[in-house]
Amino acid sequence: MIRVLSTGAYLQPLSDGEPLPALKEALHKAGSQAFRRVDRFIQLALLGSARCAAGRSLRTDCGVYLGSGYGPLGENIATQEQLIREREIPMPFDFINTLGNTAGFHVAKNFALQSPNVFVSRRGASFEAVLAAAFADLTLGVVTQALVGIVEEATLPLAEHRRRLGLVDGVPLAEGSHWLLLEAGADGARALSLQRHAELAAVEGALKTLAREGDRLCCAQAMESSAAKRLRSGFPGAIL
Repeated sequence: MIRVLSTGAYLQPLSDGEPLPALKEALHKAGSQAFRRVDRFIQLALLGSARCAAGRSLRTDCGVYLGSGYGPLGENIATQEQLIREREIPMPFDFINTLGNTAGFHVAKNFALQSPNVFVSRRGASFEAVLAAAFADLTLGVVTQALVGIVEEATLPLAEHRRRLGLVDGVPLAEGSHWLLLEAGADGARALSLQRHAELAAVEGALKTLAREGDRLCCAQAMESSAAKRLRSGFPGAIL
């Protein structure tokens, strides 16, 4: 069995025409080390993971499993501009920071970890991918703890950011960093499993059986609005 020891997150809604919020003070309050030459994607990873691990001493074998739908967009844009528009060789740290696993390296260094460090970037289900990797390592005994996170960075102007993401004009945007600290060996814990149902009525029945006070229901954006509304109407917990 695997249990969730703690959670931590940073989520910031964004508005057109406004700058991205500075993260330095939030990082200091969260207890993160100060690193030089880090980009916003790395800062977001450090902030969310530091909030997740606040007040805890992580085991040195704790693995880092970081996922993202789009990765470090800011540095990739800067590097492409240097190469294509300015016809120059990218700055070394700009180039290094285009790699998503650079953020995982800084998270591991922040907590003095010496274990697996996995980064997965894919448009859909990146969280499920890194969670599956963490579960596999925890189950096999490769690690006894796993710091699992998802980071999504925004770039300015937001109108261009929407086009990169394939979104229509005016869609609300946010950036964030969400983390779980998992540990193997959770006696008596509540089991989690993936269930698939062909009919909506079966989903409703499963929710009524599994739901506990305080649980939250999240419906994917791709779900039909009528189906999401029907599920929300019958769910006893807080609704998202």
